[in-house]
Amino acid sequence: MPDFTVIIPAFNEEKNIAAVVQPALASGVGRVLVVSDASTDQTANVARAAGAEVLELHQNLGKAGAMLTGARAAQTGHLMFLDADLTGLTADHLRKLAEPITSGKTQTTVGLFSGGRASTTLASWMTRHWSGQRVVPRSLLLNLKEAEHLRYAIEVALTDALKDAGLPITYVMLEGVSQVTKEEKSGLIPGAKARFRMFRQIFRYHLQHRK
Repeated sequence: MPDFTVIIPAFNEEKNIAAVVQPALASGVGRVLVVSDASTDQTANVARAAGAEVLELHQNLGKAGAMLTGARAAQTGHLMFLDADLTGLTADHLRKLAEPITSGKTQTTVGLFSGGRASTTLASWMTRHWSGQRVVPRSLLLNLKEAEHLRYAIEVALTDALKDAGLPITYVMLEGVSQVTKEEKSGLIPGAKARFRMFRQIFRYHLQHRK
């Protein structure tokens, strides 16, 4: 039966991280590892208090770098990635992400929001290849070319790698799950700037790498 490590990359998510760590632990899916990407708040301490193992990075590597750090620390065949700012997440959601793999139906799953806030559900469906909720073979990420430099484009690159490897993606509906937006975390203007940086990194990848 496949084994899993749950990896949660996090940057300044002290307000949200426990609500992701707790259901991850309750799911029994596997080891839960938070990678604090040079956070300047209490993300690492809150994650530890919630029961997770924590890796603290002293230099900000971006989302891809944090995910890769977690992958290198894992010893399991599959990695389950979760964003650190999810709301409404339950242990059952994680089990649903894992089940198609444990049953041998597929090698990878991607979670899509459904039935939560309309805005995040719509965004999830429109940008499904960008989803941070996914299970992939560990080897896929470790062998991904220049993965540490991809930052927010990492999910798109993983989707492309799956297609190149001929591995079908099984989409799993995460009923009632939503996400704290960048604007809600940082305020309208700083959040919009952060969102623009994310889009820029993803579209740069599209221009440079997509066929």
